[in-house]
Order: sequence, then C-alpha cells, then structure tokens
Amino acid sequence: MRIHAELWHTANCLLEAGQQRATASTHQFRASLVFRAFALEAFLNWLGPQLIPHWNYLERLKPREKLDLLNDLIHVTPDYGSRPWQIVKELFAFRNYLAHGKPESLNADTMEDLNEVLDWKLGQTILAVWELFCTEENAVSAREDVEKIADLLYERADVKHEGPRGPFSFGFQSASAVLKRSG
Repeated sequence: MRIHAELWHTANCLLEAGQQRATASTHQFRASLVFRAFALEAFLNWLGPQLIPHWNYLERLKPREKLDLLNDLIHVTPDYGSRPWQIVKELFAFRNYLAHGKPESLNADTMEDLNEVLDWKLGQTILAVWELFCTEENAVSAREDVEKIADLLYERADVKHEGPRGPFSFGFQSASAVLKRSG
C-alpha cells in the first residue's frame, strides 16, 4: 500500500468537495491543505528508502530536511523562494501550526468612518494567519506545486519498483483464497 497515494487522493477529494459546495468550504480547503502536507511527507518517506539504505534512521528528520537530502542525492536544486518550491515552507508551517495549535489573542485596530456600515464592520470576525491560508486558491496552488515537486523527484530518482508508475500511483494488490468444504 502506498499511503502517500491515499493521502493525495484524500486531499483531492476534500478540495473538490470545497469547490462544489460553498457552505463550509473553508473547512474542506483547510483539510485538503493538511492532507496535501501529509501526502508530500509520506511521498518522501516512500522515495527515501528507494534511494538510501537504512532510511529508517532518517525518519526523525523534518520534512524539509528529508526533501533537502533527497534533492542533494538526485541533483535537484530547489528555489524555495518561488513556485513550486515555496509551497514547502508554507505548507509545513501551516501543518505544524495546526498539529501543535495553541490559543492566541487576535486584535485588529482600524480607523473607520462613522457611517451606516460601521456596525457591519465591527461585527466581522478577525482571522488568524493560518485561517487566511485556507482558501481555494491556496489549496489549488498547493496541489499543483506539490505535484510538480513529486513528479520531478520521481523522474530524477528513476526508481525501479513493481506496479504502476508515478509519484502518487496506488500500487497494486493481490489476494488469494482457500476453499473450505462445508459439511
């Protein structure tokens, strides 16, 4: 089983659900972004053992450290300041913030004209930085960028493995059965 493919599929399903229904779509986009981060790290944990014996000793590395190690090994030079690579920092910072969430105080000071819409403005909810990240645009960009990164790593690594090809392919399964006589 390729867990990274399952997590990738979950992220895609959540993104599509958010795109199809506006109600609660922020929650769908948030979940899609979290699962996208999970999928990328799980992909690195799948690719690593293909290239490095005893990858299990490296499991404790942070996702960015794993990515940097694999990039060095397969001669990929990322530019973390531009797409698609900039998503790595944003996505894992977001995931870590949610995984290790702590309460925070939010304040907003604004200068507003005294007019008929002032009451509406005062009722607006203040959003944390991580909440502002949970948009359809960011979820779509994350999908595109992570896919580009995974495709590049997969192609450059040129791993030899059984089953379907591609960074987020599900793999294949086999099963057997034993007939039991009744009676």
